[in-house]
Parts: sequence; structure tokens; C-alpha cells
Amino acid sequence: MWPPGSEDSYSGNMDYGKNVVNILPSVEMLVNFNGDMTRSNKRACLLYAERMDFKELLQLRLAEKSDQRRMYITTVDSTSFQELKQDQSLNVTFSGFLDNVVRMLKDCQSGKLELHLSVRDQNISSGRETHDYHLQFVEIRSFKNLVHLSLPCRSAPLNTVLFYINIMLDASHKKQFMLEQSIQQMQVEINSQRAHTERLGTENKNLREAIAENTRILEEKHAADIQQYQEKLAKVNEQRSNELERNRRAISGLQAQMEKVSQEKADLKAAQEQAEQRCQTLGEELSCCKSRVCTLKEQNDKLQGELANARKQERKLEYKIEDLKQHTAELQEHIQKGNKEKANLSAELEAEKKILHTKRQALEMASEEISKANQIILKQSQKLLNHKKTIAWRTEVALQQEKAVQAKESLLNLREDELREARITIEKLREEIPLQLQSMRNFAQGLEQKYSKQILILKERLSIPTGKENRR
Repeated sequence: MWPPGSEDSYSGNMDYGKNVVNILPSVEMLVNFNGDMTRSNKRACLLYAERMDFKELLQLRLAEKSDQRRMYITTVDSTSFQELKQDQSLNVTFSGFLDNVVRMLKDCQSGKLELHLSVRDQNISSGRETHDYHLQFVEIRSFKNLVHLSLPCRSAPLNTVLFYINIMLDASHKKQFMLEQSIQQMQVEINSQRAHTERLGTENKNLREAIAENTRILEEKHAADIQQYQEKLAKVNEQRSNELERNRRAISGLQAQMEKVSQEKADLKAAQEQAEQRCQTLGEELSCCKSRVCTLKEQNDKLQGELANARKQERKLEYKIEDLKQHTAELQEHIQKGNKEKANLSAELEAEKKILHTKRQALEMASEEISKANQIILKQSQKLLNHKKTIAWRTEVALQQEKAVQAKESLLNLREDELREARITIEKLREEIPLQLQSMRNFAQGLEQKYSKQILILKERLSIPTGKENRR
């Protein structure tokens, strides 16, 4: 706060104390006192730095720690700031000046700079306001010390000192009052804690008595339990000794079994060696089998060739079957008078001939359809080639004949659809014809086997009466 008094026109009103701001917390630092002074050069002082809001006003206060009655005040307002700018050639605003003062105070606190309080020359200060001292921010150097800033300072009057001491006393009274309140609260808490501890002590005493009784009861129970356990242990030891003897016997039996197992293991090793030898022989046999498989494959290829030849022979046999059928027809004319079986056989043969004839007709019809379809495909392909030639020839005059080209394209699409349908029918016929041929071959083979057996039977039957006639 700013002290009221006639010597400070800025603080005549107590409302100004509300606008005071501490630009730096109160700090203890060493200050060099130069000049005619009876005390030592360096003294421990308390520094207070304050400014006033809404005004260009700064105040620094130095109070000796040992005797706070010795107080030195530096006040810088707008007029004194202008004088400082002229005297020390400062090129900053008041806010920049405040920032620089705060920075230099921090440097003094860290030890980079030092604060010097020196006596002002009386001749210089005679014409101005009474300032007794200079407060200097000094940088210590080896040749010459550098003064960064020098501010006018004066010793505080008694009423100002008393004002600040009263402020400190009020603050200390407030702190004391707060401490007393906190002490009272702590005393209440201590009393409650003491009552709680006394209550806990009584509870603890009761618990100890209960624990003593419980321990006594438990000891009696444990003594009885221990006796029972000792009896049980004696029985268990006897059982254990019996079990140990049994286990020894079992171990001797297991050792004998182990010896047998080791012998069996040796036998198994020998059997394994024999099995390995067998595996080797089997591997050799496998190689032989592989070679045999190769030879069998070659034989299979040869057999397939032979099958092809056999199929050729089947065709030849078909022709022979036709001849044999004619021969059987002649034989049937001779046998119809003799046996009903021969007549039945001939009827079956005629029915089977009809079936074969119908299948042959179906095959001929299918082959004719295939040939017709091939002819249609050839014709359509020739027509397509002709149409393509005509289209290529007419590309030069395509703008005049677009309608004709569209008609031809529609015809071509129709013809291509017809060709697709013809190809589909041809593919179906190609798939169906080999199946029909295979079924006819199977049927012919069955007929051949059947008729060959019947012919052999007929030959045997015919050969028997001819022999009798020769005997006659």
C-alpha cells in the first residue's frame, strides 16, 4: 500500500491502496551502502516493488532486515520518468521501463547484478526535491563497474515507516488470528482423537482379555488335538512301514520286470534290424516293381494297339456274321421240320435281325443327316463368304446403300443363328452317334456270342444224324 501523508501527494486518498500491485514478491537481498556510513558496506535488506494501476507510478522500498526503521524509498512517476530519460538517455516507454526494472531486480537476486545505495551530492540536489541517495543497478567488472540504471532514493520519514510497520503488524495479526483458529481446530481434533484413542484402548483391553480366554480354550483344544494326531501319526507310521515293505517287494518285482523289458528291448532291437533289412529288400522289390510297371505300361500300350486291331477284326467278323446269318437261314430251312427249338431260334434270329436292320437304318439316317448338315454348313459358309465379298465391295458406296446393308446384316444374323443351331445339332449328333455305335457293337458282340454258341450246338446236333446215316 501507499502511505498517506502530506509529503506524498499521490497517496492522499486511502482508496489508492486498492489499486496497488506487487510487480515482484518481497525479496531478501544484499545491498552495498557507499558513502559516509558507520555500518559495514553490505547489508541484508528486504525489497518491495509496487506499482499503481491506471497510473504511471512505481515505488521501490528497501528496509534493513536488522532494523526495519531504516527504510529507503524510490518513487518514479511520469515527471520523474521524463527527467530520468533526459539524464540517463533512456529510450523506452514507462511499461518497458517497468519490465527492465523487474528484469534487473531478478538479475540482482540471481547474482548477475548488485544493488548499490550511494549518498547523493548535496550541490546537485539543492535545486530539486530532497533525495538523499542513489539506488544503482551495478554490474561488477574487473576494470570499471558498469551502472545500468540509477534511481533517486530518499530515506523514509517516520510516519511512512510507521504506516508500513502497521501494515505488517495487521498482516501478522491476521496470520496470528488464522493460526489461533487453526490451533483451536487442531486442539478440538486432538481432543476427539484422544477420546477415540481412550475408547480404542478400552476396546483393546477387552479384546486382549477375550483373546487370552480364546487362547486358553484353543490351547486346551490343541492339546487334545495333538494327542489325537500323535496317535494317528503312530498308526500312520505303522502303515507307512508296512507300505514300505510292500513297496520294496514291488520294487524288486519291478526290477525283475525291468530286466525282462530290457531283454525284450534287445529282442525288439534285433527285430527292428531285421525289419530294416526287410525294408531294404522291399525297397529293392519296389524298384523292381517300378520297372515291372514300366514294362506293364509298355505292354498296355501294345494291348491298346492290339485292341485297335481287334476292333478291325470285329468289323471283319461282322461281315462274316452276315455270311453266317445267310448260312443259318439255309440251315433253318433244313431244321424247321425236325425241332421246335430250331423254329424258335429262327424266330428270335429274325426278330434280332429286324432290330439290327432298324438300328442300321437309324445309323444311315443319322449319317445322312450329318452329311446334309455338313452340306448346309458348306453352303452357308460359301454364302457367308460371298456376302462378305459383296459387303467389302460395297463399302465404298455404303452411304447410299445403308438400307440394303442393314437388310443383308439381318440376313447374315439369321444365317449365323441357323449355323449355330446346325452346329449345336451336329455336336449333339456327334455325342449321340458314338454312344449308339458303342451300344450296337455291344449288342453285336452279344449276338455273335449267342449265335456262335447256338451255331456250335446246331453243328453238333447236325453232325450226329449225318454220322448215323453214314453208318447206315
